[in-house]
Amino acid sequence: MLGVIFVIGSIASLILEKYVLANNSHVWLGAIEPVLSIVFIIWLMLTDLMQFNALNILLAIIYVSLSFIFWGQGNDLYHQRVVHKIFESSNL
Repeated sequence: MLGVIFVIGSIASLILEKYVLANNSHVWLGAIEPVLSIVFIIWLMLTDLMQFNALNILLAIIYVSLSFIFWGQGNDLYHQRVVHKIFESSNL
């Protein structure tokens, strides 16, 4: 049950990261999620709520990597939107 909650929470946070936090003009806002995910995973491992085994470490690395990837994709979405607005306004 805890694994299902983790997966659902991970998917929700990654979608929030891509379409809300990183998809704006404030680059630092998108960095909140990856940094918090690193702190959260370290806290879980230090308090023994997440055990040091190969599967958990692999999942942690994948989740943190996806956080940074989604941050980059959100920034790209913002820049595409800005370029599109500039292109639209120049064609008037």
